[in-house]
Amino acid sequence: MNDISKRIKQIDTENFIWIIYIFIIGLCLYANSYEKKYFYTNDIYAKEKYRNITIFIFLVAVIIYIYFFIDNYNDCKNLNNNDSPKKKTLNDLSLVGSTLILISGLIFLYISIVDEDLDTELAFN
Repeated sequence: MNDISKRIKQIDTENFIWIIYIFIIGLCLYANSYEKKYFYTNDIYAKEKYRNITIFIFLVAVIIYIYFFIDNYNDCKNLNNNDSPKKKTLNDLSLVGSTLILISGLIFLYISIVDEDLDTELAFN
């Protein structure tokens, strides 16, 4: 696959991911309504609904972050000796950024699973 068609395929995938992000934003707003209900009424059902939606949100986010990590890893792996030092550096930095975002997503997913008392405010970012 040549570079242009590969990049077009990446853009199409990214467009699909933006649609998923729009869906996730809606879910975040929906989850927040359950969180507020729990804090106002101490409704255990609302608390569990909030937790389950939040876990789902961060699970989807981690899957997306894994996609970007793998994509950046493959870009770094496919660099050749003819590529400029600037391109190599930028690809390496992109991989570092993707790795850190993946780690962040895993941490937020862990918190959303373990924090049964809603002691920690989580924000999808």
